[in-house]
Amino acid sequence: MAVRELLSSPAGAGLATILALFLGLAFLVIARGRKRSDSPGKASTGPVIHVNTNGHVEQGQPLLSPPGQRGLILYGTQTGTAERFAKSLRSQLERRYGEGGWKFVAVDTENYLAPQQLAKEKFVLLLMATYGDGEPTDSAVDFYDWAVEKAESGDDASLLQDVNYGVFALGNRQYEHFCAVGQRLHGALADLGARPVIECGLGDDDVDIDADFDGWTVSLLEALDRSALLGAATDKEQDASAIDAFEVVAVETGSVNGSVNGSVNGSVAHPDDAFAAPVLAVKELHSAASDRSCVHVELDLTGSGISYEVGDHVAVRPRNSAAVVEAAAKALGYDVEQVVLFRASPAGEAPPFAGPVAVRDALATAADLLGPPSKAALATLAAFAGDDAQAARLRALASPEGKDEYHAYVIAAKRSLLEVLQEFTSSRPPLGAFFASVADRLQPRYYSISSSARADAARLSITCVVVEEWMPSGRLHRGVASHFLAALRPGLDRVPIAVRRSTFKPPAGAAAARVPIVMVGPGTGIAPFRGFLQERQAALDAGEGPLAPATLFFGCRREDTDFIYRDELEAAVLGGALSSLHVAFSRKAAAKDYVQHHLARQADAVWAALGPAGNGTLYVCGDAAGMARDVNAAICEIAARGLGTDRAGGEAWLREATASGRVHRDIW
Repeated sequence: MAVRELLSSPAGAGLATILALFLGLAFLVIARGRKRSDSPGKASTGPVIHVNTNGHVEQGQPLLSPPGQRGLILYGTQTGTAERFAKSLRSQLERRYGEGGWKFVAVDTENYLAPQQLAKEKFVLLLMATYGDGEPTDSAVDFYDWAVEKAESGDDASLLQDVNYGVFALGNRQYEHFCAVGQRLHGALADLGARPVIECGLGDDDVDIDADFDGWTVSLLEALDRSALLGAATDKEQDASAIDAFEVVAVETGSVNGSVNGSVNGSVAHPDDAFAAPVLAVKELHSAASDRSCVHVELDLTGSGISYEVGDHVAVRPRNSAAVVEAAAKALGYDVEQVVLFRASPAGEAPPFAGPVAVRDALATAADLLGPPSKAALATLAAFAGDDAQAARLRALASPEGKDEYHAYVIAAKRSLLEVLQEFTSSRPPLGAFFASVADRLQPRYYSISSSARADAARLSITCVVVEEWMPSGRLHRGVASHFLAALRPGLDRVPIAVRRSTFKPPAGAAAARVPIVMVGPGTGIAPFRGFLQERQAALDAGEGPLAPATLFFGCRREDTDFIYRDELEAAVLGGALSSLHVAFSRKAAAKDYVQHHLARQADAVWAALGPAGNGTLYVCGDAAGMARDVNAAICEIAARGLGTDRAGGEAWLREATASGRVHRDIW
């Protein structure tokens, strides 16, 4: 009996139900912490892949160079931006150079065996994000360590002599090591003999990283045209029949739901990392007088095998809201109750779900419906558009020449994929093409854990502002993850989570008694410091005191609306876990009062803690664009005054303190 017939039969439906539930539950109870390789040259432990000659990805086999010409796009991503860029670039290169026999594939660096394969490539593009203090993203660690170690050894200067390459680095200028990973890899590949076809591109997420990428892409295509490396450029329209698509089989409606609260392939942080944590509590932290919302969420780790330390991050896989899902299904022409089975594409690309799944849950858990559509997505929508004018408009937006128009229509307007689907109504791609070539994967969201396992190892807390704001396009945007968290029902819901390690740690052991700490965390920037204080209180309760002084600078709008965790903070002062608390209320008076102003007022005490006398550690958590920059400026002024030097001397002190590990930032 064929699979379609089997799953459509009553017996088959029952079998599919059992199988899907088993797979879903098995997925949810696995909690495997991923660690770095013991040696930098160790091959990735992630799933290896095979790339066919048509550019599709098949899991389970080593990556081999296929016959013909292939361009390889490797990406290292933490939030999905580099992956989105990689797919967009692949689509543009395929249309421009595909007629000459070139095929292009986008691959996560985690799934690529660089020691065995990179030297065999002819054309490679790297899209590499920088995470934390100049570190590679989780998925790019092995690739990065291997390349840098090879380059630094000096023994393989001709290893990549046949490789032509380009690098686009993603980062944020508010961080000390801006785009460090991409820039280091650009130099490492050159040291290994590879030939750059373009200078390293720098994307600044603090300003307009999409515009940076578009500008680099235009320069790349111009350089490729001049070099004739990929042959003559053409302006080929994308044909619907050639678009990557999963095979989708309709299953008897209501027979099975293969998605259990967000358990899809490509889980929270890694395929085996997700644990479905029961919700213990959801509490509103703002008062009734506030016009905003901030929630405290507590999750149960019992039986998960998950451990965490203060300062670590928790990855949460959210769901799109019911209203968003209904709107997307209507735009695509699908019944949300329809149950479907995704199969691998003809080329072998793995499907996004392990078993049958309702359209409602597929759209809720796996599609980024409120994020901006990539150029590749627009090109695919153009291929399926029944209206010639709409198709032409979509193709223009997706073209290299249309970068300014794309920026104005999508990026500047913050227009979502859902809005585009609702505007270009003649384009209704099949579900298989939608998930393979239109919608980006809904990415996990990362939060600083706001609790201490030492206080309660079975509980993990999240502190989250509920995002609601009007977009330039006229859309009221409700944050996917924040609204998901705020709507959770204690005792009923579970949340797929994983823990990501961080270096944002308070002094421990003997250092806790001798290293003063200064913490700056306005708003939800207080989250990790709540964990710090719980950790310190647990140490005091265990008789491990006395502890070195701890000073906290917190900020909010008003004392009566959003002074979150006030009772806990005041209790920490009384209990000795916190030495002094300074709170800035920005809307209390006509003149704005922020944490940097309180730092300036407490300059002598701050310098006593951080300067040569205290040799303490500074921690800053919160907004990168405004707060972190202003706090940096305040600290430089304090250091300059303490050292009896000018502003440049204060800046030099801050750089040295950061390099020596006495300044830590967890900013976004």
